[in-house]
Amino acid sequence: MFGLNRKQPARISLLDGPLCPNDMLEQAVALPIDAPDDICVAPDGSLLVSSGKRVLRLRDWQSDSLTVISEFNHEVTALACRADGVIAVGLNGGGIRLITQEGDAAPGWEGQENGVQEATACTFASDGTLLVADAGGIDDQASRLHDLYSETGNGQLIRMTETGDRSVIASGLRLPYGVIETAAKEVLVCESWSARISQLSSDAPPKAVLQDAPGYPARIHALSGGGYILSLFARRDPLIEFVLSEPAFMNRMKAEIDPAHWIAPRFAARADYRVPIQMGAARLFGDIKPWAPSFSYGLVVILDKNFLPLASAQSRANGTRHGITAALEWRGELIAISKGSNELLKVTAMDQLI
Repeated sequence: MFGLNRKQPARISLLDGPLCPNDMLEQAVALPIDAPDDICVAPDGSLLVSSGKRVLRLRDWQSDSLTVISEFNHEVTALACRADGVIAVGLNGGGIRLITQEGDAAPGWEGQENGVQEATACTFASDGTLLVADAGGIDDQASRLHDLYSETGNGQLIRMTETGDRSVIASGLRLPYGVIETAAKEVLVCESWSARISQLSSDAPPKAVLQDAPGYPARIHALSGGGYILSLFARRDPLIEFVLSEPAFMNRMKAEIDPAHWIAPRFAARADYRVPIQMGAARLFGDIKPWAPSFSYGLVVILDKNFLPLASAQSRANGTRHGITAALEWRGELIAISKGSNELLKVTAMDQLI
C-alpha cells in the first residue's frame, strides 16, 4: 500500500526559537463563548465576537458586559468592521450581510447578501471596499477535510463595493482563511492547506511571503507597532503530510472511512477509541504527553513586518485551548478565539510577549 507512486512529503517548519513550545494559551484568562469563530475591533474600541448565529459586543473583560448586536439564520463565519462603523458579517452558506453598530442593515449594502459561497474571512480595504475570502462551498468539518485531501484549490478572494460590484482578485486558493490589506495597500491572503501567506496582485501571480508554516494559517491581523498576529488552527502533523504523499492509502481512507475518523487536522482533541494513532505512545500513566502526536493544537504567532516569527503562544497536545481561528491586539492585550474550548482568551500583554 505504501511506497507506490509516492510524492515528496511537504516541508514543515519546526517549533523552535520564537516558536518553542509553551503553555501560554493554557494559562490565559478566558470567557466562555458559545461556538466562537471570529473577532474584530469596533471604532468605539469595543470587541465584536461571533457566537454561533449571533454577533456579540464586549466592552470590558466581564462576562456580564456581553451584549447581542444581531442574530442571523446562519452561523456567523467572518467579521470585519469599517472606520465608519459598518460591520461585515459572513454567514455559513448565506453570503455576506452588512449591518450597522445597532444591528440594522447598512444603507447602500442591502444587496450584498448573495454571491459568496462560504466567507471564511473578510476585511475592509483602505478605499472602503470589502475583501472577502470565499472557501467555495466548504461549510463544515467534513467538507474541509475532503478539500484538504482533494489537493485542489476551490477558494477565491473577492472584492465587493457598496454599489454591488464584485471582482475576483484571485482564484484556485486552497482554503483561504485570512485576508488583510497592509499599510502599503498590498493584499495578503492566508491559504490553510498550502500552509502559506501569499501577496496578491492583479498583474502578477501570487507571491508567497511566508511558506512551510508549522500549522494551518487562519486569520491574520496587524500589530499596532508594525508586524502581524497570525492564528493557526492546528499543527501540521507529519503523519498527515505522510498520508498526503501516499495517494493509494489516501484514496482508500477517503473511500472506506468516515471523515470523522480520518488522519486529519481538527479544532479540538477527541476522547474516542477510534482516534488514529491511539496506541502511538500518546499517553503516560493515563495522561496525554504534551509532546504527543496531536491532530489539534493551539498556536498564535507574532510576525515582524518581514513575516519572521518574534514570539508565540501555544496550547500543546495535553491542553484544551486548540483551534485558534482568530487573534488580535485589543487594548494592549493579545486576544484569541479557541474553537476547541469555546472560549475567548485574554492571553497576555503585548509588551510582555515581544
